[in-house]
Amino acid sequence: MGKRIAMLEETLVQLKSMDIALHEMQFIIYSYVEKIREGLVLIQDEKIMWVNKAGCAMLGYEFNEVINKSAVELAHPDYRDKLSARFAMIQAGDEIPTGVTWPFITKSREIKYVKPFSYRVIYSGKPAHMAFFYDVTEEKKLQDELSLRAEMLDLVTDSVFLMDMKGNIVYVNDAVCQTTGYTLDEIIKMNIVSINTPEFRRRAEIRLKQVSQHKESRFETVHLCKDGTRLPVVVRVKVIKRGGQGFILGIVREVSPEGETEI
Repeated sequence: MGKRIAMLEETLVQLKSMDIALHEMQFIIYSYVEKIREGLVLIQDEKIMWVNKAGCAMLGYEFNEVINKSAVELAHPDYRDKLSARFAMIQAGDEIPTGVTWPFITKSREIKYVKPFSYRVIYSGKPAHMAFFYDVTEEKKLQDELSLRAEMLDLVTDSVFLMDMKGNIVYVNDAVCQTTGYTLDEIIKMNIVSINTPEFRRRAEIRLKQVSQHKESRFETVHLCKDGTRLPVVVRVKVIKRGGQGFILGIVREVSPEGETEI
């Protein structure tokens, strides 16, 4: 009997130790999810069962204002049916591509773009899903602005080249492909020097090293099209800075038969 009592006492000590460790773990988890800057939400049957402080702040709501509220109703009206279908697929266990951006309406009626990463879980014995989500509103605005600029550049009749400091082409507008005959995939793999005809390549290499951020260079050269056609052009180049990195911007216009075209 004494041995059994001793064993029970030892077991009781172990259980108390496990209980303390469990409470400590719960405290660590709670502290973590409430301090992270990313949103964290638990959704079941489209309803928000729990959300951390960052998630509430991101959409401008208090905790008690969103609990048991439909997550679909918080989304932009144009996307609610699609989001509802996405929730149903996740809860059913289907694998869903991550990183899709969704527009939500904040309490102040602003549009906030969030990028969630969702995982299927079991909550209270039923399927649900847990999602981390990030505010990508500023990133979305920048992407939209860059997309608009690219569309505008594609309407420009002059050829536009963007290169790194070694002359490797990183962007061209539609006019470049139309005048040279290269596809976008082909020309992005090229260096600007190789587009010049052989007798102009050495000069192109020298000019590439002399391009300045403070002074615009202007010169004539001859570009070699994919089909072998020689295209006399006048070029303007200058170094621009983006994100602390230098790029060479080149504007190219074909020289008219009557002589140089102003650019």
